[in-house]
Amino acid sequence: MMRRYFNLLVSLALILIGTSMVLCGLHVIPGEASAATQGTVVKPAAQVVSYGTDKDTYARGDTANGFIELKNTGDSIINDITVNAKVSRAVPLLGSLSLGSKDFKIAGLNIPPGKTKKASFAVDIPKEFSGISTAGSYDLSGTVYVNGVQAGTFSKHIRVV
Repeated sequence: MMRRYFNLLVSLALILIGTSMVLCGLHVIPGEASAATQGTVVKPAAQVVSYGTDKDTYARGDTANGFIELKNTGDSIINDITVNAKVSRAVPLLGSLSLGSKDFKIAGLNIPPGKTKKASFAVDIPKEFSGISTAGSYDLSGTVYVNGVQAGTFSKHIRVV
C-alpha cells in the first residue's frame, strides 16, 4: 500500500514538472472581464475579442499554435500586454491540480484606438519528461492585462495524445 502511495506521489510530481515545461513555452493566453482599483471600477482600455488554438488535440512533441485577438477600446495606442497564464490538469481521485502560472509580456503590438489585432503564440509540447508521458487533458487559463488593468480572461481545454 505504501509503495502504491509513493508511486502516486512520484507520478504527480513528474506530471507537475512536465506540465511546467509546457507552461514555460507559452507566450500568450486570451480572455475577457473588467477590473477594479481601490474600490472603483476602471474601464479597461482593451477587450479580448476572441482566442483559440489551431486544434484541440495535439500529439506529444507537437507545437501548439494559438492566438488572442485584442480590440483597443481606449484612446491611445496599445503596444504591450501582460498575460498571466495558468495550467491545470485533472488527476484521478485528487480533482484538478494547479501546475503553476507565469506572466508573459507581449511587446510591439501597435494597436491604434478602435482597431483590433491578433497576437500569435507557439508552445512546444514535450513528448515526455523523466520517462513519463505528457499525454493527458490540460486546462489553460489566463488573464490579459493592458497597462496593469485587466482586459479579459480565458479558459481553453486541450488534449495531448
